[in-house]
Amino acid sequence: MNKFLIFVLLSYLTGNPLLVLVIMLLAIFFAERRFVGILPDVFEPWRRTKRIRQLKREIAINPANAESYLELGEAYFRQGKYESALSFLENAGGKMEGHPLFHFYLGASYYQCGRINIGKEEIEKAIKANPKVSLGEPYVYLVRIYLEEGQPDEKIEHVFDKLLSYGSPRVFYEAGRQFLSGNDKERARRLFQETIESYGACRGSLRRKYRRWAVLAKISLSSISRGS
Repeated sequence: MNKFLIFVLLSYLTGNPLLVLVIMLLAIFFAERRFVGILPDVFEPWRRTKRIRQLKREIAINPANAESYLELGEAYFRQGKYESALSFLENAGGKMEGHPLFHFYLGASYYQCGRINIGKEEIEKAIKANPKVSLGEPYVYLVRIYLEEGQPDEKIEHVFDKLLSYGSPRVFYEAGRQFLSGNDKERARRLFQETIESYGACRGSLRRKYRRWAVLAKISLSSISRGS
């Protein structure tokens, strides 16, 4: 009721109800992003595109800047432009050997482009260089690859244990979805529960950052329970 009265009052003062509606929706969106964090950040693609332009200018000035090539590869990877990601990551290869993030993004991009074997090799290099790289995200890819390959359960269990050791709430949730798609409901349930418990241990801005995944994990757990 209060929001409606505010809307009516502002509409009367401005003489433009549509403008008031847009302003109120923006205010609600920013408040949600600031204090709740369930909705996706609609401005992230814009910020990433802006950063890509900056990095390309840096490379034009200094073509030997391998760090910029790596960051560009990561940016394109996050946009889902995996061929573009590969083109920049491969340019960074000579100077980035042994860098865990380089091997992860290179391997994940190879996988997304259908070059699964070389992708797996690069992802395994990434976690060998640093088991905690990208908050456990490489293990999500290994789960997907091992399930697709029909690897023995003990090999999958090893990756599952690493996930639990090094993952974040987002990684736990995404890995849970992978196991659920492979009809492994027990491991999926464990990971969804871990998502919620790990989120519960977060404080401050991390709670806002990971709240979305906790909510999605609760929905997935409810779905598993109904299907049991």
